Amino acid sequence: MSARILGAVALATAIAAPPLSGQATPAAPVAAYELRGSVLDGSRGPLGQVEVVLIRDAVVVHTVLSGDDGRFRFGRVTAGPILLHFRRLGYAAQTVELVVGPGGHPSVREIVLIELPSQLAEIEINADSTDSRYRGFYERRQQRASFGRFLERKDILRLAPPNPSDLFRTVPGIRILAASPGNAIRIRGCQPMVRVDGQRVPGAELDEVIRPGDIGAIEFYPSSAGVPAQYMERGNRLCGMILVWTR
Repeated sequence: MSARILGAVALATAIAAPPLSGQATPAAPVAAYELRGSVLDGSRGPLGQVEVVLIRDAVVVHTVLSGDDGRFRFGRVTAGPILLHFRRLGYAAQTVELVVGPGGHPSVREIVLIELPSQLAEIEINADSTDSRYRGFYERRQQRASFGRFLERKDILRLAPPNPSDLFRTVPGIRILAASPGNAIRIRGCQPMVRVDGQRVPGAELDEVIRPGDIGAIEFYPSSAGVPAQYMERGNRLCGMILVWTR
């Protein structure tokens, strides 16, 4: 969790006018701060498309992306301790602890993300990889393993889940709720999008659309990080996505 934390940002508060006679004293304005900074790569160049996640009390509050100039900005952040988590495919993720408010250090001026080695470990490709869907699955598993959970057919047979949702019981931050049929998956209180063989299934729970015996491979992304560009949905950034590939 190392990062350089420099300076402070301007306090943005409203000054309350004195109350008129007979009126109740208005509540004091809540102090709010503008939080902004820049993300750089190892050569000190600006790094765009970095996902910056603001977390308070273990809850994701807001997510922004850095621009092409590497800059990011959060507006009206109230006082108190927070975490900022920085991640981008191909770079080592970094988390910064901050205290927003008087006496704290609410401004992150520069964050440097270090590029990961480009050489990928060799993997064994089974017969299913002759299907173009599975080739994409194995490629993403190599490149984006830190962003999601990837299970192929042999993993599913080994785990022998009663329902497909049971494959994700050990994923941090996931809640598995009893439903009918099967279970419901929730992440940060919302429902992840389900796609079967690339096709969107709006409003469906995973257990409603597939049985464990019909799954050839499955990918789960707990946020937009790592989701293939062709499946990205602007309104579903924090709810995650499940991609199912049938046998």
